[in-house]
Amino acid sequence: MQTLSEIRRLLEARNLAPQKQYGQCFLVDLNLMHKLVDLADPPPGQTVLEVGAGTGSLSEELLERGGRVVAVEIDRGLGDLLDERLGGRQEFTLIRGDAMGSKHSLAPAVVAAAAPCAHLVSNLPYSIATPLVAQCLVESWRSEAAHPGAACRFERLTFTVQREVADRFAAPSSTADYGPVSVLVALLGTLTPGPVVPAEAFWPRPTVASRIVRIDFSASGARRLADVEVLQRLLALAFGQRRKQIGSLLHRCQAQFEPARMAQALEAGGIDRRVRAENVTPEQYLHAANHLACLE
Repeated sequence: MQTLSEIRRLLEARNLAPQKQYGQCFLVDLNLMHKLVDLADPPPGQTVLEVGAGTGSLSEELLERGGRVVAVEIDRGLGDLLDERLGGRQEFTLIRGDAMGSKHSLAPAVVAAAAPCAHLVSNLPYSIATPLVAQCLVESWRSEAAHPGAACRFERLTFTVQREVADRFAAPSSTADYGPVSVLVALLGTLTPGPVVPAEAFWPRPTVASRIVRIDFSASGARRLADVEVLQRLLALAFGQRRKQIGSLLHRCQAQFEPARMAQALEAGGIDRRVRAENVTPEQYLHAANHLACLE
């Protein structure tokens, strides 16, 4: 692990600086970094995906604990630094570029390098935290369902993320933070909140606090879901106009589902058409999505 002075020295020696466009805030509180890795608890020999590896401070600790690290770094200068410092280690793989292939998919190179089974341990950049976590859960569902094209199962996701985003992951129904990713986490994982990470634990200092979060993939939960893509389509429709009554889906779903099928799905889920998307529980979304999937 690297202290703030060590990180500054590494960057200054290469004429580098934190890039706001990538949301670069380095975790410099080593006690909290230890807590992150302790909560992640990856077994020796486990493939560990680290997104936003930066100067390699967390990568070094993961390697010390016996992990096989797949580090993703979009910043060219930091990629060169990582390659110089860790590229010669057999258990270290560097992927230069974005971890996301698109808004709704992981980059193929990332999936291929992490396959067939991995843990995610990262200080996640804010801009990609929600789609990345959602897509890791979707990829894991595909693996559990032996879905065509599935390549990697993420057994555990442990990461730091802005506190407001952590609240969304854990949000129950009938709250303002509840949304599509809340439903995915509730149905496909078990969330364990870790300690709050104050803004001063990072450099440069962000404007808000963060939290360490662990999500364990639930294979039993995944087996209850017929088709994760149908669920995602249903959630996108429902929360796309979250202030409207859920019954309005019957008039908005033509491009995705036949209105008669949607009406049957709402009934199968025991969903009152007068409530809003945020008042529908994950279990109700599960039953509605499974009904739609059976009719596809």
